[in-house]
Order: sequence, then C-alpha cells, then structure tokens
Amino acid sequence: MAATQQVPAAVLSDENKATFEQLTAASKDKKVLDAKDEVITHGFIVNRHKNNVSLQILDQHNWSGNPVPSYPQTIVVSQDPIEFKHHGPLPEGSKGGVVYADGVDSTTRKWLVAFDLLKKKVYVEAGPIGPVDWNVIEVRLDASGNSSVSVDPVFGGRAEAGNNGDIVVAWFSN
Repeated sequence: MAATQQVPAAVLSDENKATFEQLTAASKDKKVLDAKDEVITHGFIVNRHKNNVSLQILDQHNWSGNPVPSYPQTIVVSQDPIEFKHHGPLPEGSKGGVVYADGVDSTTRKWLVAFDLLKKKVYVEAGPIGPVDWNVIEVRLDASGNSSVSVDPVFGGRAEAGNNGDIVVAWFSN
C-alpha cells in the first residue's frame, strides 16, 4: 500500500491497551487449542471511523487455516469489537489477513490486519485503496512483533493491533 508508514516501536494507545487487556481477560475461558489439534484465533476488530461509515470487506488471504464461519462482511462503527474466529491446523497454526475499506472511489481508505497466532505476530497497514500483495504482507508479518501501528499521512487512516498468542485485536480509525 503506497503512502503508508509504520510507526517505529509500535505501541498501542492507552485506550486500546485497556480494551486489549479486557478482551484478553474475557477470553481466558476460551481454549486456543481444541480437541481436534487446531489452533483457534479469537480475533476482534473495532471500527472507529469518525464519519460513522461502516467498513466493507475488500480482500482476505489465509496462509494457514480459515475463518470459521467467515470474516465479518461489514464492520459497523462502534466502541464494541466485532469478533471473528480463524481455525488453523497444527503445527502450522492460524495465519491469515483481512482488508476492509470505507468505499470504492479514489479517496477510499483501506485497513489491513495480518496475524500469526502461534508466533504472536501481527501486522497492520492503513492507506489508500489499491491491490494487496500478500507475499509482501507475509514478509512484513514475519518481521513484525506482537503489536503494530500504521498511520496513513495522506488520507489520515490509522490501524493498531495486538496479538498475545490467545487473541488478536485490531482498531481501525481515521
């Protein structure tokens, strides 16, 4: 995605850290490893678009595993996260990515989150609409850490995410 920048030493905002900790505590009852030797990512996406615009799914890629039943087609504006689950077989685990956009014209912004649950890695991008090179995203994901922040200086989008090995949480805003 052109015209985006990764924020060095990605650190979640205080508000998002608090939400992440609440979701982590609430997910303690959910097992990451089930009886079928699968890893299950419990993912959450929060849309904080200032113009109250719902985000529509634009693209997805699954390196290992699949969303069950599927990624949410729409993410409405809310302080409450929208949940998804991604199941992946062992030893590969759950590794995927999804892109949402706020429209289809030339000023449309898109937000991307990619995750690897077993490696506790997450990568985000915010930027103008355009094609996604999932090979590049995988390289960036593999080089990332357990949190990621991206700011689009052109259109003002921002993406933050964290992955603690139990859950993945992403916040998309502008």
